[in-house]
Amino acid sequence: MVDLRIKIERGKVAYRQIEEAIVQAIREGNLKEGDRLPSETTLAEDLKLSRMTVNKAFTLLSQRGLITRVRGRGSFVTPRKLNQGFFRVTSFNRSIAEMGMVPSTEVLESRVEPASGEVAKALGIEKGAPVIFVKRLRVADGVPLMLETRYLNEAHCRPVLKEDLSTGSIHDILIKKLNLPLTRVKQTLEVKRASKKEAELLGVREGDCCFYMVRTTYTGETPMTWVHYVYRSDRYRFEADFNPMEDSLGE
Repeated sequence: MVDLRIKIERGKVAYRQIEEAIVQAIREGNLKEGDRLPSETTLAEDLKLSRMTVNKAFTLLSQRGLITRVRGRGSFVTPRKLNQGFFRVTSFNRSIAEMGMVPSTEVLESRVEPASGEVAKALGIEKGAPVIFVKRLRVADGVPLMLETRYLNEAHCRPVLKEDLSTGSIHDILIKKLNLPLTRVKQTLEVKRASKKEAELLGVREGDCCFYMVRTTYTGETPMTWVHYVYRSDRYRFEADFNPMEDSLGE
């Protein structure tokens, strides 16, 4: 917990002074992402104010998305959220590096296995046909952000397993080394609760809400990859930038 110093001036609204003092501390870097704030009771006693006054300031900060209040644990400076475009495919490593953070990847599993019925349907192959299975944990500045489970059409993507999947982009491998251009993408996005295993890997609590994206990529009309992504909802937000006149049915 940080040592938060706030000076209350008479004649000014107290809760606004608390709010702005914390905002300034965040902007100046005196309060960093994940820092725990003093409890409302402690801060009220230090400032000789009512707890309700401090509570009002914390409520405003929470509404602005600057702090996160966790029942039974306290209030924390909210980590910066990463923008993930919904209508584009981006490299995790490049996007994280562009934000000034250090990306890393832990390859949890990689192998060739027979396709289940669900995987076979997604990739347009026979059940039991060989597929490449890769599970990776994507990390930024040592913080796990996203869990990726990927199935690849083994008949076309066999050389992928010879590559270093802890540093490279699988899409770059397909496009640049295997000459399998990305020509079509189909994906869905939902909010679900993290399973026990997902929570352990991502550093969240079991049952916390996460973004679940399922994506199929194609070369021509052939499905090449079927991927499940689990994103931490406290670290990601999705955005879309598109022309509303395109594909419009009109009125």
